[in-house]
Formats: sequence, structure tokens, C-alpha cells
Amino acid sequence: MHPAIDVATLRRFDAALPTATATAPSEPLLRDLWLIAIGNSGESVIQRIAALGRGDGLHLAACGINNDNLAPRSLQVRTPDGATEQVALTERLVFSSENPRDRIDDYPLLKDRYATLLRGIPVFETFPRAGYGGHGHPVISALDIDLNSSAVIAFLNHQIRRLRGNHAASDGRSDWERLLRQHHQHHANRQHRPRVVVVGGGSGSMGNAGHQLLPALVRHLLNEAGIKDYELWGVVLGPHIFSGLTPFTRHNYRALLHALDHLARNGQRRTYLHDLHIALQAPPYDRVFLMDAPTVSTEHGRSSDTDLERFFDQTALSLYLLLTRGTIWPTIASHLANEEISSDGRLRYLHTLRAAVASLDVSHLQSALADQIQIASLQALAACFETA
Repeated sequence: MHPAIDVATLRRFDAALPTATATAPSEPLLRDLWLIAIGNSGESVIQRIAALGRGDGLHLAACGINNDNLAPRSLQVRTPDGATEQVALTERLVFSSENPRDRIDDYPLLKDRYATLLRGIPVFETFPRAGYGGHGHPVISALDIDLNSSAVIAFLNHQIRRLRGNHAASDGRSDWERLLRQHHQHHANRQHRPRVVVVGGGSGSMGNAGHQLLPALVRHLLNEAGIKDYELWGVVLGPHIFSGLTPFTRHNYRALLHALDHLARNGQRRTYLHDLHIALQAPPYDRVFLMDAPTVSTEHGRSSDTDLERFFDQTALSLYLLLTRGTIWPTIASHLANEEISSDGRLRYLHTLRAAVASLDVSHLQSALADQIQIASLQALAACFETA
């Protein structure tokens, strides 16, 4: 059973106060990994990954971007010193401004853009329920991102500063000290290439829109921060596990895959408010991992809540092992090295990934990473990977 959520422990990011964060962790921040959740399903997975890290004595940089006020329930984990701790996703940016559909009239750019995009979507889906999700319409979440683009940029920059430890190149040191630090930083990056991992559903609203818009923003901001040698991964959840949640699950998922393919071929050129123009001739992600549970029964029209929770558990464990166990991804990548080019000459970067352990639930996440069970889990994970 999950403990009741303590709303007093939750914090929402305030763009006006970019230095306001959760209490600094006692464990070192793993600075070569940055997890970004988009939407409810992404936040559910990222929170579980953070909980697994706490159980291993790691503090993972994790944050969530959503247009639904509801946060995932806190998880209880046992830390290496034997204590128990509640893990909640406290670094969240939530779009909840009232009347988003009316606000676009103040911005000619958005008014022109959404005059067509919102056609056919009932007004009640966007007008009175701001802060309660996008109701299966990705365009609603895209509108939220556009209207709050300044807050999104401030939030992402805040996370980038945390990862860098707030050490700027011009930090008052001598030229020699700065050159030495830059040399050591470059050497460290070559050994531990930073990875930014964006996790979100492909069948709903926020995750779908986020997968199309956030990668270019992240690349733009990392480039501005002088971080050029990194890997940007996308994890797309669904569609089978989300069957029946909205009438648009499979339509949205297929449209997202087409959009990612288009962006991989053509890059992205897009103008945001306040004269921000992004023009990147780069794919949205360096790698895209497709996560689903195709064998889950949907005989009643949708997956059960138990199956959905189990899917989040399995996905979190698979990603945690992939991201934090140093031998797994290099092994997989070496096998892929000679198969990267598809028959039409394009680089392959879409992969399917099955969960590491079947029928796993939250109460067993910690024991699955301990001692001999951990070794068995790693072996099972290596045997279960599939690439496409």
C-alpha cells in the first residue's frame, strides 16, 4: 500500500524565485544524469527511479513538467543505513493558469498558430479546467507550454545550474585555475558523458506534446550553457498499456512517432514568445526507447489500475538498471554498432525495451536490487532487451 500523500511536502517551481528548491540531499548528486518527466505517467516512472536511487544511496536529479496539479503519491524506501524515507517528486513545474484559451488573444503569434490547431476541440476542454490535464488532446498541452514558455525556460535553466554545481567559468578564479578546471571538466565529460533522459507517455496530452517540443528547448539551453558533449534520450510510454484511458490513445501515439520521424529528418524551427526563435538541424533525441506492456489484458476496454502500476514499476526498474549500471548500455551499444544504418541509409535510433522483471510491484523494488537478486536481475535484463 502506498502511504497517503503529504501535501505539505510538495513544492511547485516558482519562476520568479528560481533559487527556491527542495532541501539539499545528504548524498552527492549524480551529475552525469538528468531525468525530466513530462505528464502524469512520466512523473510516476521518474519518481520510482528516484526512489530506487535513494535505496542505493544515490540522489538523482529529477524534475517534472505537467499541466495536472495532481502529483504522484510519495513512496517509502529503505536507505542503505537502514532508515526509511518518503520520496516525493518535489521539483515540479505545473501549468495551472486560468482560461488558457482566452490568453492567446494577447499574443498574435499564438492566436495565429492556434486558430487552426484548436479547431474542433470543445471550448470546455480548455477554458474552465486549467491545471487538470489536457484531456487527451496534445494541442492543449502544447498551448500550455507556449503560454508558459518563459517559466519552462527558467525551470530548465535552474535544473542545468544545479547539475553544474553553480560553478561558472568566470567565477573569480585566475585564468590558470579556470583553464585547469575546464580541462578536468572536459576529461570528466569524456569519461562520464552526461545523459539527459525525458520520460513521458505518447498516448495522452502532456507527454505527447512534451516529446515534440521539449527536446529542442533542452538542446538550445544546454548549448547556451556551454554543454555540448551529452546524450539526449527520450522514453515514450504506451500505447497498449493506456488503452481506453481516452478515445485518442492510439491516434496520438501514431501521430507522435510520425512527428519524431519528421523532426529527425528536418530538425525544428519554432518561434516562442518574447522573440525566442529556435532553429536546430538535429533530431529531437539521440536515442528513443519505446516502453509498453503489449500482453496486458484489456478485455474490459482498458488496463486495470494494478496492471498500470505494475507497468510503471517494471519500466522504472528497467530504466534504472540501464542508466546506473555501467556495463549494460555499453554492451547493448556495441551490439548495435554494426546495425545502426537501416536499409534506406538513415541512422536507426528507435529501440523497444521490455521490463527487466515480470510481475514486480513497489514493495519488491528494493530487494530486486540487492546482492544475488541484483545479479539475476541484470542477467534477466540483458536477455530481455530487444532493438528495432
